[in-house]
Amino acid sequence: MSEENVEIVRLHIDAWRAEEATRALSFLDPHIVMDLSRTGGAGVAEGSFYGPDAISDHFRRYAGTFEEYQWEIDRLTDLGAGAVLVIVTESGRGKGSGVSVDRPLAVLYTLVDRKIVRITFFRDEQEALEAAGLQE
Repeated sequence: MSEENVEIVRLHIDAWRAEEATRALSFLDPHIVMDLSRTGGAGVAEGSFYGPDAISDHFRRYAGTFEEYQWEIDRLTDLGAGAVLVIVTESGRGKGSGVSVDRPLAVLYTLVDRKIVRITFFRDEQEALEAAGLQE
């Protein structure tokens, strides 16, 4: 099941990157929660979003503030118990400010019955591992 969870997360991210929202949303549980509160206001919107529509709207608005926005997967790791850790590099240039962004993020995906039920963003891998109850 662990490889299957990693593949589900990979397909979900690939669909977002290809701007195929309907396909990306198909991997989400109807009651999904996306938590951005642990990013410490590091440029990512803070708070939580509930349900596929709210998450889709957030991603559309957020990515729309950038020119040349990219979200590249650096690594996907199965952590067991339905958890997949994704290390990504977010990059782009602000449309209004022209400021360049190039930074890593750690994203912890939680899956139940082949559906993504929670997406939690962290500033770094160590924080994500600690939240998952693991030590690096």
